[in-house]
Amino acid sequence: MEIELAYGESRGYWKHYSPGKWFKQAKAVGKINNVKATLLFDSGAEVSIIDTTFAREVGCNIDESQRQECIGIGETPYMTVGRTKIKVTLAGSLVYYFNVWVGDLAGQEAILGMDFMVPAGWCGSI
Repeated sequence: MEIELAYGESRGYWKHYSPGKWFKQAKAVGKINNVKATLLFDSGAEVSIIDTTFAREVGCNIDESQRQECIGIGETPYMTVGRTKIKVTLAGSLVYYFNVWVGDLAGQEAILGMDFMVPAGWCGSI
């Protein structure tokens, strides 16, 4: 099954319920552009980010004209280097095409935030 995720669209659980104020994280192994990747699902993150080095390794075309300032842990501003479209494969057969920000990450190849989870209908129970 392949799904094109549109900005502002809600699927599954999120279509019927608004998310609570508790933010949780979960790591999983999936594929980005058909390459194995560690993915961090972070309900406290508003946007999704792929690691710059990994994005280049998997052949992403990075649009460097688009940049985003993000605030993460410690409230220190973080500037992304651009934006790209990726193919995310979960559970072997769920395929999502999705636009993400590109920036330097440590510990995982991508952070999938609420801009991914809500349109995808993802509802994790941790």
